Amino acid sequence: MVPRALALTLLLAACGSARNGVGTSSSTQAASTAAPSATTTARPTTTTSRVPTTTAPATTTVASVPTTSGGGAAQRVWRGDTTRAQVAFTFDAGSDAGYTTAILDLLAADHIHASFGITGNWARANPALVRRIVADGHQLINHTDSHRSFTGRSTGTAALSSDERVAQVLGAERSVAAITGVNMRPYFRPPYGDIDSATDVDVARAGYRYDVLWTVDSLGWKGMPAAAVADRCLVGAGNGVIYLFHVGSQSTDAAALPAIIAGLHARGLAIGTVAAAL
Repeated sequence: MVPRALALTLLLAACGSARNGVGTSSSTQAASTAAPSATTTARPTTTTSRVPTTTAPATTTVASVPTTSGGGAAQRVWRGDTTRAQVAFTFDAGSDAGYTTAILDLLAADHIHASFGITGNWARANPALVRRIVADGHQLINHTDSHRSFTGRSTGTAALSSDERVAQVLGAERSVAAITGVNMRPYFRPPYGDIDSATDVDVARAGYRYDVLWTVDSLGWKGMPAAAVADRCLVGAGNGVIYLFHVGSQSTDAAALPAIIAGLHARGLAIGTVAAAL
């Protein structure tokens, strides 16, 4: 484990590099702090896109669903248990390795376990990092094989067929399992946050119970200054909040993490995985 002081030094150095590259970002997920709507905004990953601005309901939305494929629908999770003073950190990994090492060092120094949304492409490109994520005790969430929008809403492409969606989920599952020996079931995160009633059924058919979304999108992927990212995350803090961060080099999330962690702890909020927050 890296001492906190060294981790912070690494992050500050990384941040300087990130800011020089921010602004040409291409990828990822929706901004959120209001109820789900059709309003759209761009996100980074492997393709430039638009996604709905969304927020979580005020209470936990987890319900009983099938634990295996063959029926039912995956349950959308926007927020964890609101009766406990705990939040969940989620980091999506679908573009480059970016600041993954620095993020892992900081989490280790603070004894924090988080959830990582991993695509099959990212796992195959960064097997050592995926193994370290697992070795450090973090949770893995299936983020599909190649980060294709299931509905096409954010990318302006045709919706994937039911079989294509299942193939995307199982492709990532097989790659990650081959590298780490870990099965990511029952947690899934949809690319761009693009979902509809049919995708929930397809995710369940692939064997996944929970469609993990988020309460607060940090917006670090947009190149927002680290201080502004921290302020945004702390304003949205509360029991059961699920935070969306990104590991990529175009995100300022890594540089904002020390202030976010300190602020959440000052508010009496523990930080953990999605599984622990439900």
